[in-house]
Amino acid sequence: MPANVARELGIRVVPLSIIFGNESFLDGVDLDASSFYAKLKTSSVMPSTSQPAPAAFMQVYNELLREHDYIFSIHASSELSGTYQRAMLARAEVSPEKVEVVDSRLATVCQAFVVIEAARAVMRGAGVDEVRRRIGEVMASVRLLFVVDTLEYLQKNGRIGKAASLVGALLSLKPILTLEDGVVAAREKVLGSRKAFSRVIQLMKEEIGSTPISVMAVHCAAPEKAAQLVQEVAANFNCVEIGVTDAGPVIGAHAGPGAAGIAWHTVSARG
Repeated sequence: MPANVARELGIRVVPLSIIFGNESFLDGVDLDASSFYAKLKTSSVMPSTSQPAPAAFMQVYNELLREHDYIFSIHASSELSGTYQRAMLARAEVSPEKVEVVDSRLATVCQAFVVIEAARAVMRGAGVDEVRRRIGEVMASVRLLFVVDTLEYLQKNGRIGKAASLVGALLSLKPILTLEDGVVAAREKVLGSRKAFSRVIQLMKEEIGSTPISVMAVHCAAPEKAAQLVQEVAANFNCVEIGVTDAGPVIGAHAGPGAAGIAWHTVSARG
């Protein structure tokens, strides 16, 4: 999620950690995207990630409940991260009646879409039930297609999910990946990155048609790829909103440099 969007909508972010050997950094606090990729180039160890401790969530929940009646705590897929479970532990300690922990079954900008639309609903004056309904709507409609330069990072960090069958068979093939049932899954295999991104646009056309969508391109140290995707998407679809963001160090540690993709969700008259 772009930091300015979080600020404008009053969204609190509890960061995960990136670990290089004995060094640990908070995503977006101690280490931004550009610094992460610079460190990745020179590091002799593969970075790993770690979810926040329950105490970090407890602190935020207690702070928010001083001024708010209810909290939606929305997290990356529990199939990809233990963050959801940590948040559930914190909820039990703080106030199970006032904190609702949501397993988005998503990650990166897909998860951000859910959080953003929930926050917008709150700012419109929606009650708890309406915000919960909006969360469900966006979770059901959000999609992601992305292309990685290599499956090495996903494989070594154990996040490869249903795409595991591609390992060792790629050569010059580029996998188009997606999120399916909360895990990374292969959508197709295409020869070369250029053809892969063209196929991404074709797959979007098959699914979206003229439906209004909100779109975000996301990249791991590959802004030129994201810019290309945005240009193609803007020219071919009915985009109500469109933007670009970097994936951040935690996602970068799993997807690897050079990864880029596009996420979207349908925009209803109510949403």
